Amino acid sequence: MTDQRLLNRFDLVLAESFRRTIRDCGGEIWEANGVVSWASSLKQSSPAHANGVMRLNRLMSAREVMGITAGFFRARGHGYTVLVRSDDLALRGEIQRAGWRMHAEHVALVMTEPPDEHASGDDVDRRRVKDPLGMLDFCATAVAAMGSDQDVQRFVNLGLRRIQALLGPTKAAFLAYDDGTAAACALGSLIDGVSLVGWIGTKPEQRRRGLATAATRAVIQAGFDQGATMAAALSPVPAVHYFTPMGFEEVGRYREYVFPPPR
Repeated sequence: MTDQRLLNRFDLVLAESFRRTIRDCGGEIWEANGVVSWASSLKQSSPAHANGVMRLNRLMSAREVMGITAGFFRARGHGYTVLVRSDDLALRGEIQRAGWRMHAEHVALVMTEPPDEHASGDDVDRRRVKDPLGMLDFCATAVAAMGSDQDVQRFVNLGLRRIQALLGPTKAAFLAYDDGTAAACALGSLIDGVSLVGWIGTKPEQRRRGLATAATRAVIQAGFDQGATMAAALSPVPAVHYFTPMGFEEVGRYREYVFPPPR
């Protein structure tokens, strides 16, 4: 069920996370009347961290949003991802009238209480990333977890191999180790009192053993320890079952539309 108050807060935090990522990468941000567009040096359409757009309010018409967005990315020769709230019927309709189909649906999830101290996974070897060696382990684990998606690999090399992406007072990056080898990862970013959790994954050969869950729980706890009043995650629909046992609840949904680079 949609919770407008929490979803509006989620909206602002998610947009700020994209802004921070792009600033750290030396990219470009354009904003006007509640529309936020961001572009990295990569020309690829996805993931949304690289090139994307969100509409945070309805001051600009849906047609204007799509026209200005198309011009912003066309001038750079980039593809891009549009994240549309499911309740933004006007923008969804404008995109569909242009002939574009939804690429994926994501669920906005939040939890307002710290995780159970006695939850399973406490026996997993979890370590916070604190130095360049840990950063390398994190990036390698993230790439391995995402498989053969070259767009994700390129973005990891651009966006995560930077000190400010994984270290610092607003970051909590954790790795779960198996027999001394990094096997799973999760990253939390503290934004306006919310710990936004992402980059969760496990190397294929070490899945289904609770390693990513252990890393994620450590990230969530670190966020609350840093002063967060809420943890949040944007999850693909098929992965929601991973979050709900931890205490996350759905507050809304986003639809993702992917526009390829101009030919």
